[in-house]
Amino acid sequence: MAGPVTLQDVADHAGVSRATASLVLRETGRVSQQTRQRVTEAMTTLGYVYNRGAASLRTQTASTIGVVVTHIASPFFGEVIHGLETGLTDSGYLPLLVNTDDDPARQHEAIRKLREHQVAGLALVPATGTTASLIDELRAWKMEHVLVSRYLKDVNAPYVGADDVVGGRLAATHLLETHGCESLAYLGGLPAILSRGDRTNGVKDALLHRGLDTSALIDMPGEVSGTGGLELGERLIASGPLPDGIICHSDSVAFGLYRALRIHGLGNNTRVIGYDNIGGAALWEPPLTSVATQGEALGRRAARMLLERIKEPGTPTSIDKTIPELAVRQSCGCS
Repeated sequence: MAGPVTLQDVADHAGVSRATASLVLRETGRVSQQTRQRVTEAMTTLGYVYNRGAASLRTQTASTIGVVVTHIASPFFGEVIHGLETGLTDSGYLPLLVNTDDDPARQHEAIRKLREHQVAGLALVPATGTTASLIDELRAWKMEHVLVSRYLKDVNAPYVGADDVVGGRLAATHLLETHGCESLAYLGGLPAILSRGDRTNGVKDALLHRGLDTSALIDMPGEVSGTGGLELGERLIASGPLPDGIICHSDSVAFGLYRALRIHGLGNNTRVIGYDNIGGAALWEPPLTSVATQGEALGRRAARMLLERIKEPGTPTSIDKTIPELAVRQSCGCS
């Protein structure tokens, strides 16, 4: 057959009208199961491909949603993306995934291109340095959006993420009250990341509640990765005696710290707690105690919030914060 296969070709092959073939394609209308099977078989036989882009233009609807993340290789964001994808595809949407490498300029270009593809909405992990002007732009475009895992300071935007003040407090309280630690370190995370500030504020709250000065906290910002954790661990070891307990900005940072401790024969000389409780946290030695933020469930909730906003545009801004829990294992000293 010359040229692309059309819906009329499918209808002719199945012995039905084009309208009936269209109903089968869109899974609507009152069509017998036998007729649906004939049309479906005709599509397969002829190699018919549904042009959803053209259909969106005809109906003025979009079946794709932009998903913009800062670090696609991050195990935590991998779990968030999986949850988002599940929530979106279950509702008939196709996620278009973009990685920004935490670069606001690259982020802006990516969102502009997603707009050109007429996405129905946007799930965004904002790059460090993102300003309120981006949210103003999205509103001017009438593009429904939800911020995921990271919020923007003093910006009223829909958000799904963890309560990181509670998370930092949980980790520190466990080290201070369960294990009697008197000195702590917080490793990883760039200073401009708001979640980092929230977590360290939670740690300081726990120190003050215990009657300890916040100067007891060694605060070492750095790259959020295994390599970053290794480098920070080396610096911490070189700076003098290890603190009684170490809280890491992510589990990946904790894994890098593990390596540094083992290189120097200090594997059991301090207590370690990670953050996010990714799937592999329990598989390390010792199994990593971690603040569980439920990345996959967070992604599903973000998808649900975004779909609700697409269905009812202009609804009031909502904030959905998970209360973290501590997944206690052996790295903190528990048996």
